[in-house]
Amino acid sequence: MGKRALAWSFIAVSGSAVGACGVEPQTGADMDPHLAVTEQAATVCGDGPTVKGIDVSRWQQDINWTAVAGDGVEFAFIRASDGLNTPDTKFEQNWAGAKANGILRGAYQYFRPNQDPIEQADLLLAKMGPLEPGDLPPVIDIETMGGMSQAVVQQRARAWIEHVKAATGMQPIIYTGFYFWRDEVGAPDFTDAPLWHAQYTTAPCPNIPPPWTDWALWQFTDSGPVAGITTGGVDINRFNGTRDDLLALARPIGPAASCVALPAEGGVIDDGDPCFTKGGPSASLRPITDAGHDGDLVWTYTTASLAEANFAQWNIHLAEAGSYQVEIHTPAAYAKSRQARYDILANGVGIEVTLDQTAVDGWQSLGTIDFAAGGDQWIHLGDNTGEPGTDRIQLAFDAVRVTRVVPGDSGEPEEPDDGLAVDDPTPAGGDINGGCSTGGASASPLIALGLLGLLRRRKR
Repeated sequence: MGKRALAWSFIAVSGSAVGACGVEPQTGADMDPHLAVTEQAATVCGDGPTVKGIDVSRWQQDINWTAVAGDGVEFAFIRASDGLNTPDTKFEQNWAGAKANGILRGAYQYFRPNQDPIEQADLLLAKMGPLEPGDLPPVIDIETMGGMSQAVVQQRARAWIEHVKAATGMQPIIYTGFYFWRDEVGAPDFTDAPLWHAQYTTAPCPNIPPPWTDWALWQFTDSGPVAGITTGGVDINRFNGTRDDLLALARPIGPAASCVALPAEGGVIDDGDPCFTKGGPSASLRPITDAGHDGDLVWTYTTASLAEANFAQWNIHLAEAGSYQVEIHTPAAYAKSRQARYDILANGVGIEVTLDQTAVDGWQSLGTIDFAAGGDQWIHLGDNTGEPGTDRIQLAFDAVRVTRVVPGDSGEPEEPDDGLAVDDPTPAGGDINGGCSTGGASASPLIALGLLGLLRRRKR
């Protein structure tokens, strides 16, 4: 995506008789991407470099993934099922084969609006299993109305998306074509999801469906030759951005092995610690050595893109389960975003908190959160805050502090050792206990993530 690599999940809407994603033959209101070539008012070109990828299903039979990788394919979306009744018999083979050959992989599901959306989502999640570092977000492939009304298709697609997003912590993508999305589905605003657009044409740029104004992926042919696939033409896609942007879309690589658990009372994770990870184009990450909790931090500019390009993540490993107050260090010299969105995974529950980084020069509270013992928990911050890059707003990645709240006490958390002097327990710029009123943060309701007994890990 150029400057906006996707860090979340996908929704797909494909089309044609055999299906742009290799689906079962369809009729009636199915999308035909071959038709979507005329309304050039909606034409949107990419941002520069693109990355080559494919999507496959059982229709491609046995694939030589080593040869595929040698043909320059850098990512592949693999079908998990056609609705509830037709699990893809080649999914496990393809899922493992792509990974073993260094190809970034993502799972998609052909969505049947006339079947239960949550049961369909659970089937995809079970087939896919916990996402691993480098895996791409899941995709919902919507290309048939299934005899349902626009309102029902929209409602059920939204339910699928929210269920998968809660389970994986990644925003699903939408694969669709111009006419199908506009005329059949009714052009609802699903622009929180990045667009995977199907349009088979030799034109240099696609014309995309409203209300999207940009595309993440473009499936531009269903008849491309790819080494290692001998069953005929293959769906070929372009990712709108560089390989670094594509990696930023994927679940990032996890914390270093030296990331150790914090003690029961909590502690501080600084931007230079092993439990801290950052990613995206390195040229956009600015290290600073004259400010921050430990005298340093990293900052980047905010964007209004749908998906993040640069990000930071503080991986939370705790020796004991419990309630912990979470605080963010926001030095005034570099913390300029008024709507920094922190995505938190704690004890299998997803939480989103939006914080005004300018409210306090120092520690600000994200609230009291229940964490489990161990890892697979984090605090994640992407640059796609909604504040345009043209405004040159700085977003600070500095330190996170978690402080144990002991049940039955006065409500004051135990203060972890973060290097502050004993006689100066209050960090500059704020009360050690923070408080939602000081930070201007607002938290969304918790979302239970325990689907089919599987704990889905998020980005790292």
